[in-house]
Amino acid sequence: MRAPLPEDEARHPTALRDSLILDAGPEPDFDDIALLASEICGTPMALVTLIDGDRHWCAQVGIDSAHLRRDITYCTQVVRGQELFEGPHAGADGLRFYAGAPVVLDGTHPAGTVCVIDNELRELNPSHRRALRSLARHASVQLELRRYARHAGEISDRLRQLDRMKDSFLSSVSHELRTPLSSIRGYLEMLLEDDLDAETSQRFLAIMQRNSDRLLRLIDDLLTVARLSDEGLKLDIAEVDLAEIAHQVTSSCRPLAEHREVKLRDRTSSPVPALGDAKRLQQALNHLVVNAIKFTAAGGEISVTSTSGAEPELVITDTGVGIPPDELPHVFDRFFRSATADTMATPGPGLGLAIVRSIIDAHHGSIHVDSEPGIGTTVRLTLPKP
Repeated sequence: MRAPLPEDEARHPTALRDSLILDAGPEPDFDDIALLASEICGTPMALVTLIDGDRHWCAQVGIDSAHLRRDITYCTQVVRGQELFEGPHAGADGLRFYAGAPVVLDGTHPAGTVCVIDNELRELNPSHRRALRSLARHASVQLELRRYARHAGEISDRLRQLDRMKDSFLSSVSHELRTPLSSIRGYLEMLLEDDLDAETSQRFLAIMQRNSDRLLRLIDDLLTVARLSDEGLKLDIAEVDLAEIAHQVTSSCRPLAEHREVKLRDRTSSPVPALGDAKRLQQALNHLVVNAIKFTAAGGEISVTSTSGAEPELVITDTGVGIPPDELPHVFDRFFRSATADTMATPGPGLGLAIVRSIIDAHHGSIHVDSEPGIGTTVRLTLPKP
């Protein structure tokens, strides 16, 4: 038999489920409550019953499982009435008396009962009724303690995870800062101490410039994340041309793509007007293109396209290593680094895609990623029309 839902079940869908009691085995604390109810009221049988729609859980003393379904139906009546119920136990099962007090969560949500049952007609005295209500309140406290313990465990796990992420982040940022700085310092020392020809000097200066650009991007990312945490992302909204933004970003990223022997194609042509902050959109697109370059092997191809259909859109497609399905939901998490990034020793603290998501969200746009390992990845950005 399906127990009727309490009238306020829709308003409190997780009150009982949060305690995880419905999937638990025997619980000594609730067994003790049932035993006390039986002994105080002088009945041979007692129950602590918790009900959630068509699911129930019981701690029982002296109850035959054959009688349990009918008793749960009585308990449901107490839950719906939210008051102590006392009366004859109807039926041909030999049980003739039932009394139950509601177990209430959050002060308003009845979730079950503490009840006593007898095979003889009887009447509880006032002290019995007070004890039954008190035991029902005690059952409520036990449920709340289970909920608090569960939430405390989740918070503790989250804190440990954040601590690990912090350590990983500090290690990664330290490495990201030291690597380009060491390179710049090494080439600078050679330029100052050696009598180099003009071509070699120019090549060293180009390497130093790439490393200084890498440093600036990292510092800009860190500042952006700090702003997101402190005050949110502030935008200078105006009408922009996504095609022009795509052209500027592909032009600035082409030297990196050529260095890695990857083809970077700008497939935009006609203007694509949209509403946005040009500087922030360039930052977001730059992250996506650089990320695509990092994970595309030599000989691969990356294309950037902008379209002005139902919504202004930027599409970045690469023929890179792709993203495993289990990692796709996490690619926009702060400090997330994929297993592929670690395997390929790809630099980065795991902030780029989180910043991209924040920028697009601040524009009230959308971002969607499709990827297949070994085939490549497509990222679609949509933005508001002017």
